Amino acid sequence: MLKRVLRRWIHKTNPLQDRWDYFQENDAASLVASHLIKAIPDDKLTDITYLETELIPALGLNNENLHEQPQELSPFMGTGLHVFQYPNQLSRYLAWLTEHAKETRHYVEIGSRWGGTFIVVCEWLRRIGAPLSSAIAVDPIGETPMIKRYGEHLVGDGIDYQFIKDFSTGPVVKAVFEDRCPDFVFIDGDHSMRGALADHMLARQCARIIVHHDISSDACPETTALWQALKELERGVFAAEEFIDQYPSVKGSFLGIGALKRSPMAEPG
Repeated sequence: MLKRVLRRWIHKTNPLQDRWDYFQENDAASLVASHLIKAIPDDKLTDITYLETELIPALGLNNENLHEQPQELSPFMGTGLHVFQYPNQLSRYLAWLTEHAKETRHYVEIGSRWGGTFIVVCEWLRRIGAPLSSAIAVDPIGETPMIKRYGEHLVGDGIDYQFIKDFSTGPVVKAVFEDRCPDFVFIDGDHSMRGALADHMLARQCARIIVHHDISSDACPETTALWQALKELERGVFAAEEFIDQYPSVKGSFLGIGALKRSPMAEPG
């Protein structure tokens, strides 16, 4: 009885506890996702309809901020990887990666949260034949049981995995960029203009692909404004592509993925 009361009190005072319990009990979701992605036929890797309506919902969607989520996808919310992306955006982004990220060796994700997007992208890179040798997730929340188990899976396959429980401004993250010089960086951390720009400048030192999240979001006006500026400021150095499709059933505009690929004539020095 005392244990049950204590457990309820912990959950009430620490909203993250429910998530941790879920991922503890369902840490194998990452391995299921890995299997699903590995099994995708070659001709489906750029099939937007298949990715949007079949694969991504099956991987499991996030169930936070429900006012931003299309209710037609509710059967998939709170399941699997809890991927915090719209399928109609993520599908197009994955198809873009199929064409543009095959040379990725070192991947860094700033702001990995529960780990869903990190797992999907890492597995996608492996599926398209990228010579991935290291994958690093950064988040002050900490390493969920799901991403931890996935990291063990990567290490077992000979890939250097690291989780950094810190902000991107910390010395450990700075050392990673100096040592690894990641060629692909996904930015979804500090959503202030100053924070997101600092992450961009950190990635810009060596990355050939820089991806920003929440670039078309009513909930994130500063990252949305930053993306509009970066498209112009980086013109000639990076080619920009954006994935900002919305759902009519949702009032407003949310999420959005913006990809920048460095021009071969502007390789980092």
